[in-house]
Amino acid sequence: MKKLLILLLFIFSQQTLAAAERSLGKSARGLLMGDAYTSIADDEYTLFYNPAILARHKGFSFYPLNPAFSGTNILSEPDRFTDLGSEPTDFATAAFDFPVHIGINYAPGFKMGKFGLTALVNYNSNFNLQNQVTPMLDVDHHFDRGFIAGYAHPLFGSYTTGSGGEHLALGLSVKYIQREAIYGSYNLTGYSLLDALSKSDADAILESLGKINGSGWGADIGLDYINSSGAQTFSAGLAILDLYTILHTESNTDDLEVQTQPIQVNLGTAWQVSAGAGFGFTVSADIKHLEQQMELARRVHLGLELELTPALSLLGGINAVDNYSYGLKFNTGLIKIYAGFYGTEIGEKLHQQDSDRFIVYLSLFHFTFNP
Repeated sequence: MKKLLILLLFIFSQQTLAAAERSLGKSARGLLMGDAYTSIADDEYTLFYNPAILARHKGFSFYPLNPAFSGTNILSEPDRFTDLGSEPTDFATAAFDFPVHIGINYAPGFKMGKFGLTALVNYNSNFNLQNQVTPMLDVDHHFDRGFIAGYAHPLFGSYTTGSGGEHLALGLSVKYIQREAIYGSYNLTGYSLLDALSKSDADAILESLGKINGSGWGADIGLDYINSSGAQTFSAGLAILDLYTILHTESNTDDLEVQTQPIQVNLGTAWQVSAGAGFGFTVSADIKHLEQQMELARRVHLGLELELTPALSLLGGINAVDNYSYGLKFNTGLIKIYAGFYGTEIGEKLHQQDSDRFIVYLSLFHFTFNP
């Protein structure tokens, strides 16, 4: 029975360690390209990466239905949870140091000229069982809702997607966030966790684990340089995300503070080649977290997209030296699908701990109209 209760906790609270994760939304294409996406995010996720890329857009684009689902890639260790015993300690031994992730992301929106508006619904939950002597469940959960609105304007030059050209553009965006969060470490057999599991419904369980709420406003700023001759395109971008984002915590009995949305400074570049007949490739590179002190290897992200036909592409990438990503894109016009696997660093230091994950993304009825 105790093992069943623990499994219910996994379903209801759906959390992990990955304290470094605080993104409001990630593009499936970007993740499958090693998250090297700062200078090529010209899709529905522009406002999550670099608002200045809005300056490339013309006409009207609409993205009404685009859910993404991510989770732990259990295929990376298929034998871990076979032949479990009947005691909680047996389950704890199998789950020890195996980070579990569940994510749901939904970002409908539109672009009109150089203005964009995107709703954000981002459920990102992680848990990790540590310490075999005294098993502790590390929990990091945030459920964000709100919107991001942005505008970009060329500082010089003229470029539009499909027409080519050159420009340097400046972009700004504002965002509103409502955050539900749980962050803490719980003794697997201790009173706090057992008391939470004794509650009658999922909301009561989360409240007992210390769920708190907060809300606030934020702002991003970015630069975008692009130079295209038609067959070849070079781009570079600088994004300062959450330059000013303040979340205010609602009053709670334990005086806990909702997890913040930290500033992030990313620099990226990309080279795209089109060979005609739907064939081409894109190579991208990012250096992330310039605002932090960390190993250079952890900052570097590399990506590749190989377009085989107008409808089919292969994607791959590397981040933090030994985390690989790979997947497929299938695009029929009104239906676009991404599916694949990616790895990410979740420890405080390089090589401390990785998390292997899958992602599936579906976009329906998106279109762009150019008068």
